[in-house]
Amino acid sequence: MARPFLGIAIPHFGRNLSPESVYGVARTAEELGYDSIWTTDHVIIDSSNYYPYGPIYESIVTLTAIGSVTERIKIGTSIIVIPMRNAILVAKQLASVDSLTDGRLIVGLGVGWNRQEFRNLGASFGRRGRIEEESIKLMRTLWSSSRPVFKGEFYKVEDAVFEPPPAQAGGPPIWLGGNSRAAFDRALRLADGWHVTGMHPDDFGEMVRSAAGRVKPGFVFSARLAVELEGKGPREYISALGDRRYLLGGDAGQVAGQLSEYVKAGASHLVLYLGDVPAKTYIERMKHFMKDIAPSI
Repeated sequence: MARPFLGIAIPHFGRNLSPESVYGVARTAEELGYDSIWTTDHVIIDSSNYYPYGPIYESIVTLTAIGSVTERIKIGTSIIVIPMRNAILVAKQLASVDSLTDGRLIVGLGVGWNRQEFRNLGASFGRRGRIEEESIKLMRTLWSSSRPVFKGEFYKVEDAVFEPPPAQAGGPPIWLGGNSRAAFDRALRLADGWHVTGMHPDDFGEMVRSAAGRVKPGFVFSARLAVELEGKGPREYISALGDRRYLLGGDAGQVAGQLSEYVKAGASHLVLYLGDVPAKTYIERMKHFMKDIAPSI
């Protein structure tokens, strides 16, 4: 079993966000040999969800900052809630990031879950699935042509210039987030990868197996996972959306074993979130993980 690609979720939200939680974590991730670093997206969350997403640096701005202090490591969004943003503007921003970082970008997109945040942004929560699908087609069109033409239900582009293009021909890979069957099916149809958050390894494996015969060459199965490294065991919980989630934890051997379950189930990329702690502590956890856990996955 080959070691998966290992990513770090930047702690640019929560009680301990700071410039060091962005710049220091990003530089250290590259120095330690992590394969990717990722940002999270909320813009104007409702007060009932103040923690952890009230204090948050904006995702694409943070991604740009990360790209400016690293040279080789992949950078990605985990994920951008595309239906609550203008997809043309986002396509331009991400094309610029990909060009400025010499093609290191992975674009994670999702439909979102917070109805009030959509209201705050004047976006349609009820049509978010249809908007995401059209946005993917639109973004690929923009990334593939300097004089794009597009006509859809929500967007129309004509007599337009889109330059410079992304560094990656045709645009960066798109991974769709979401643990639901609808999100999974949409990813298989329209994207280059599927990116779950906290899904139980048994559920993840079942979904991957169900994709047999429908997976395009090069399609990526990835998981973003919260990991506690203080000797606590793993635990299950029910998310705000009502689905089963899994929080990893335990000693080094236990965590390596839990992560290996995802790899056995088909995950080639694992993105780790190591807790809401000061940047110095987060960096120490990153070092501990790479030294004592990663070699055993």
